[in-house]
Amino acid sequence: MIMPKAAGERPERVTQQDIARFANVSQATVSRVLAGDERVEPTIRKRVAAVMAEHNYQPDVRARSLRKRSTGLIGLVVKRPAGGLADDPFFANLIAGIMDYLAGTPYHLCIDMVTSELGQAAIYDEMLRTRRVDGLILVESEARDQRIGRLQRDNFPFVLIGNSMGDDSLWTVDNDNQRGGYFATRHLIEAGFEKVGILAGPAGLTVSEDRVAGYKEAVFEAGGVPRVWHSEFGYATAGQMTQLILDSQDRPDGLVVMDDFMAMGVVSAARMSGIRIPHDLGLVSFNDSSLCSFLDVGLTSVNLHIPRIVAAATERLLQIVQGRLPEGPRRLIVETELRVRGSSVKLKGGGA
Repeated sequence: MIMPKAAGERPERVTQQDIARFANVSQATVSRVLAGDERVEPTIRKRVAAVMAEHNYQPDVRARSLRKRSTGLIGLVVKRPAGGLADDPFFANLIAGIMDYLAGTPYHLCIDMVTSELGQAAIYDEMLRTRRVDGLILVESEARDQRIGRLQRDNFPFVLIGNSMGDDSLWTVDNDNQRGGYFATRHLIEAGFEKVGILAGPAGLTVSEDRVAGYKEAVFEAGGVPRVWHSEFGYATAGQMTQLILDSQDRPDGLVVMDDFMAMGVVSAARMSGIRIPHDLGLVSFNDSSLCSFLDVGLTSVNLHIPRIVAAATERLLQIVQGRLPEGPRRLIVETELRVRGSSVKLKGGGA
């Protein structure tokens, strides 16, 4: 029996061997109880649990992780400029969705933020070298994504939220962003806007390029001329680019915007220039977030069903980490839905 120490002395740590001795079982049985092995008889499991509670036994998580080669962590790396995540509803919903899903599992979310390509490469190299996470959720894939090749060469578990660019070996969850861009644009054209442009995200990101492709398809179908602008993600950068767009000779009367957060930057710039929405400028964006209600007339937006995407991607990653083959096709497509509000309804007067 372990005797208590005198006052002021640190108590001796109870070990797994001690618990096995107190419960009159083998150490292997204690390990199986800790691992949640249902093959352990219920009476023995209860006895071991009671002994652990009595002695306030706390497993050495670090040692267990080393033995199992597991950290219990799922990684997510976000690339944004400093301050670029503040008030961004997409990543708030993404992170909250992953955390909600992991809440019922032994896994936790580990988030890293980088501000440059160099920093992003360093983070992934460090993760692979140290194995400080068990798997990764990738977002915002690029046409030539070096992260994917690096992870594939290392046989590291990951699931991509984005376009696999034809790589049938990847486990991915995504929307049909080209189709979403097409219907968002066609909606503005059918509403009577004649010079529809698109404010896309950074060039080279598959989600941005897919929406631009859908936009162009709808514009060409209507016999129009494409007007494409790119911006870094974020409210401020979108507002700055919008100011240039509105000051140009080729100013559009309708604009498809990469996401709701950027659309708020467009709204701010439009108001500063005396441009009324939707009378002078019709708007459609993506994500269908709570920001849509911040515009007096309401912001028309494409609902991406982000909770479904997040749940599916996280479930698949945990299955891969645990050595199981995910069910269903490797590329899972979640449908989109256009939610029409006042920002895309052409008016004869007034506007926000």
